[in-house]
Amino acid sequence: MYLIWNKTGFLKSASFLLATVIRTLKNNQTLRRASFCVMLCMFGVSIETCQAQPYAPGFESQLAGGSPWDARQRQYYEQVPADRGGFYEEVSPLDRFLQQVAAQSWIQVDYLLWNLGQNDEGVIGEEVLNVEYPQYGYGVFDRATGTSPTDSVGGTRNGYAPTMGIVDLNSMNGLRLKYGLKTTTGALEASTMWIFQTDRSASQAPFVFRNPAPSQNPNITTIGTPPAPALDTTGVTAIPFLRDSAITNSALIFDTSYAVDYSSSMFGTEINYLWDDDRPINGFHLNFLLGARYLKLDETMTQIGVDSDVATDANNNDITYFRTATIASEAINQLYGPQIGFRMELVEDRVTFGAQPALTLAVNHIDSRVSTNNLFQGDDPTTTTVDESTAPTTSFFNQDKLSPIFSLALYSKIRLFENVQLYASYDLLFLYAVSRPGQNVIYDDDGDQIPDIYVDPKQTNMLTQGLTVGTIFEF
Repeated sequence: MYLIWNKTGFLKSASFLLATVIRTLKNNQTLRRASFCVMLCMFGVSIETCQAQPYAPGFESQLAGGSPWDARQRQYYEQVPADRGGFYEEVSPLDRFLQQVAAQSWIQVDYLLWNLGQNDEGVIGEEVLNVEYPQYGYGVFDRATGTSPTDSVGGTRNGYAPTMGIVDLNSMNGLRLKYGLKTTTGALEASTMWIFQTDRSASQAPFVFRNPAPSQNPNITTIGTPPAPALDTTGVTAIPFLRDSAITNSALIFDTSYAVDYSSSMFGTEINYLWDDDRPINGFHLNFLLGARYLKLDETMTQIGVDSDVATDANNNDITYFRTATIASEAINQLYGPQIGFRMELVEDRVTFGAQPALTLAVNHIDSRVSTNNLFQGDDPTTTTVDESTAPTTSFFNQDKLSPIFSLALYSKIRLFENVQLYASYDLLFLYAVSRPGQNVIYDDDGDQIPDIYVDPKQTNMLTQGLTVGTIFEF
């Protein structure tokens, strides 16, 4: 049963009831004593009821520590910060910054298999007078004697000019590390790559004489059937020389052996910022790129040739001795400058396809050196007082020039797990106006026994391309 009453009615009724009880108790002493006993009993019951009454819903957690008249022992609670280890008592702003950076970062580890191609695979040496293709075999004259080399029975031996094509600069191994950081407006990327130092050796032999004549274009078909190329077992290596800067048909002869040792390495680093195009995650993206690049190309080519000489001793006996000559050429290119480009991507949940062309307006600082040893003359065993070996020579040259770099990466990414992607790309790197050790040597001669070879870096282009595979780890 519910009673509905207001505040005014309740006060009037209470006043009237209290006045009536007071008048009744005043006139009746027995009732006064009975009322006093009843009040004492009700007071005791009310105290017991308050101690046993459960908490109302919603107040249990607030009064868990007990009410003020609770006889139980009070319990106090203190909230302690999480244990962070070390000497910290709270998370510092630096810690919060590092945590945010780590949450927005990713790293990429790639394996490189690139080719450091030779754009100029021409002759090692100078031009030959009236001979267009000296690498196919021609009648050569020794630069010292002016006569053609002969074999043991007096027959004339053909000379074959070596070419840069015998040096294989393909399949160079390397490594690339890349770090990326996502920001509110785009992404910051920094990378470092190495093409590990690789040493390659090549030899010119065996010699194959080509027909038609080397002075003719081998692609021109003449009347009749020309003779097939023939193996030449008596041929010699002939490096064409100039005579006082003029083209001749004389050469430096190596009749025993000839080999080229080529060492190459490449190091590069770049940092780029890519602006976000504010498009949905999936779909087509176009991001503009601005950054800087540094690239170092370090190459050395050493030619080692062995030639035989004959001397007559005091008893008129012929003594054959050998001269081992070396020509070492080194070229270091250091390119650095600002870089611009863009990145195009087609993004799906599991697969991403992209292309990134970029252009670097680089300055190239070139350090070149050419040195020789025992180039023209060896130790004559018939002489004991005079060393007739040629003293070593060295020539240096340094210069700076504008050398733009164009790069292109065509890549795809496959997501394996939530934070792991596989990466594969075809990379192309075109270097303009660089110095290579095979093209920066001037083979000059004035006829004496002192070498006149010197360095003069020629402007040449270089195309580097290859495959890249790796893994992307997102934090």
